[in-house]
Amino acid sequence: MAQQESGKPAANKGSPKSKEAEKLSHAHYENASPGLLAQQSAVPKEDKTQEMRDWQILRGHLETRLTGLYNWRQSWWALNWSNLAQFILPRRSIMLTQSVGGQPTPNNMIRGQPLNDSIINPHATYCARVCAAGLMNGLASPSRQWFKMKPTSKDVEIDAAGRMWIDDVEQRIYTVLGSSNFYNSFAQECEDLTVFGTAPCIIYEDKEDVIRCYAPVVGEYFLASSSTMRIDGLYRKFVMTCAQAIDFFGDSLPPDQIKNLWRQKGAALDQEQIVAHSIEPNFGIGETDAGKLPGNFTWREVYWVWGMGAKQPLAIRGFVECPFTVARWATQSNDAYGRSPGMDVLPDVMQLQHECKKKAEAIEKQVNPPLLADITMKNQPSSSIPGDVTYVAHLGPDQGMRPMYVVNPDINAMMQDIQAVEQRISTGFFNDLFLMLSEQNTDRQTAYEAAQKVQEKMQILGSVIENLITEALKPKLKRIYQIMKRRGFIPPPPESMKGVALDVEFISMLALAQKGTATGGLERIVQLIGNMAAVYPEAKDNLDPDIYIQTMNDLLGNTQKILRDSTQVAVIRKAQAKAMQEQKMQQDIAGAAQTAKVGADAASVLSQTQIGGGADALSQLFGG
Repeated sequence: MAQQESGKPAANKGSPKSKEAEKLSHAHYENASPGLLAQQSAVPKEDKTQEMRDWQILRGHLETRLTGLYNWRQSWWALNWSNLAQFILPRRSIMLTQSVGGQPTPNNMIRGQPLNDSIINPHATYCARVCAAGLMNGLASPSRQWFKMKPTSKDVEIDAAGRMWIDDVEQRIYTVLGSSNFYNSFAQECEDLTVFGTAPCIIYEDKEDVIRCYAPVVGEYFLASSSTMRIDGLYRKFVMTCAQAIDFFGDSLPPDQIKNLWRQKGAALDQEQIVAHSIEPNFGIGETDAGKLPGNFTWREVYWVWGMGAKQPLAIRGFVECPFTVARWATQSNDAYGRSPGMDVLPDVMQLQHECKKKAEAIEKQVNPPLLADITMKNQPSSSIPGDVTYVAHLGPDQGMRPMYVVNPDINAMMQDIQAVEQRISTGFFNDLFLMLSEQNTDRQTAYEAAQKVQEKMQILGSVIENLITEALKPKLKRIYQIMKRRGFIPPPPESMKGVALDVEFISMLALAQKGTATGGLERIVQLIGNMAAVYPEAKDNLDPDIYIQTMNDLLGNTQKILRDSTQVAVIRKAQAKAMQEQKMQQDIAGAAQTAKVGADAASVLSQTQIGGGADALSQLFGG
């Protein structure tokens, strides 16, 4: 989030290359809206566009790489995500609604079918919601501050003007986050992260809300990992209707098939096509350096219609900063996809469904057991309604109607085992942490005891929170900051802040809980020094109160403007020292005057004290 960063291409503006780079820094879909769709021509113009240079080379690279990433992702899809979606989160996966063999299927008319037939006991779904809500509200709550900005270097001292500017920038960012769909998108990311272990998000500029966030659904995206174990490639295959494609990309670039649908209108507007999407580093391909965008773009984004010949892609553009983030719960080696609590508890979830099904069957057999009837009753009137009597002629000991076998299952034991499984699922989703304060009797514990328990639980989630902060929230804020800066929503910094690189510090509930150990240590050292100073006064000389206060303020996440800078503190202390010196001088003068008055009074008494022989005590004292 450095001040010197720029979102514009750095090429010379007068050159053709810079004009092309400037064009590639924007996209039609940043302005997508019903108003923009209304401006599209009713009849698309005849396609006279020239084939994009080296497009077929670039397209071949993109499609073969996407196919390769599909093969790498297949085991995650078939062995993990499918079961997680089936038993925990069935409404958050295209594999249950739009997919055949892992490929999106356009114009699938059965997406409204029930998806939770495999869920008999929804306890795992409820637990996943608690975990996702706990992460969302604990890390980026829309109702309270959860981050603040500060200089990257700790040696930089901020003056009053700099503090006011930083506070203003923070409030502007919070305003953009609140007016966009940022919090809705992040809530969905937390749910995907909890169940599936991976949660990507794409952040585009938006004409109306400054930013627009997109959370791809599980099954439509493919990821590539870099040598630093960061995600440096996001690819997707999804479906779009004709109307969506025209709104998103405009009516000039889509191939003839989509244009023909737009020309027909009516039901043709809702015909779907498979659209492919890639975001990857802006490297060249082949000897001609095909696909490399001019300018200082680090990232290249391409949209194209899958399986359909076209002279150009639907859209191609460049980014200076990465336009997407990928949060992962836990990773191993260079895996692009993350593990999740949902994967940990999946065996328990499947066992829970099985046991609940068998318990229901046992109760059903008790209530309505299979019956055994005498052969003489065949084709004779009978009744199985409770309380009714079926009369049988010549009823013998082996005749009549009776249960085939007596079913007497131990329902209580089955319920106890089901509750034990549910408890394991709750623990696996960290519900004991997020519901700890609400479920426990807080009347019998102090605030310190409650804080200590939270810190103990937080040790388990420490690495997960760190992953969310470094892989998702911090890159999101940096991306949003640069968007706002390009669009003029960041005010110019004061002189003291020019050239100062900024960083983000998180002050959410979970982030502060992470720092609880540090604040507790600082409090204990002050207490120790205070106790030692009672015996060894020189012990208090070891503590720098100014640095201590600044450090505690940062760890507690308070706003910077509540503290004065060192210049103001020095002026106040100088004034206080001068006032104390003047007060001491006045006290010295008053003391001297008091001493003189006492001396004068004593001399008067001595002069009036007769000691005999006509002499007084004063003259006798001075030998008079």
